[in-house]
Amino acid sequence: MIPTIIGFLLMLQAPGTGPERFFVGRTEGSGTVHVMLSGRHSVHDRGAGRMVGDTLVLQQIVEEEGKPARRRSWRLTRAGGNAITGTISDARGPVTGTVSGDTITLRYRMTEGPSVVQTITLNPGGRTARNRMTFRRFGMNVATVETTIRRVD
Repeated sequence: MIPTIIGFLLMLQAPGTGPERFFVGRTEGSGTVHVMLSGRHSVHDRGAGRMVGDTLVLQQIVEEEGKPARRRSWRLTRAGGNAITGTISDARGPVTGTVSGDTITLRYRMTEGPSVVQTITLNPGGRTARNRMTFRRFGMNVATVETTIRRVD
């Protein structure tokens, strides 16, 4: 289970403008994973994002307590209007989403099986964002991740 990101996410308007700029450069996130019947543990991530044309490309290292560090790669593009499409390296199939103001909502299925709804909201001032992921399996919420992401540069 992962968070972040985090990175994710470009709330793309035009390359280099708007909320997607939050993820261009370096970001760091930290927070908590809560797994049903298993309790809570910490999660941290580091990301490096850049725009390639109109696509946000984000490389992350996710460190979840009790698990080896792992790499994640994101590619997210505005699909017209407020729609977003893309890929995440540990998602099975496409990522879809929407942008509304300073909030992006992504939907995808993890390769491990659960479906994910991820909401990232930029905080006033644009230096931090809230990330919330909800994992569902068999119609039930089985885990949540809540992190705060901050721009490093």
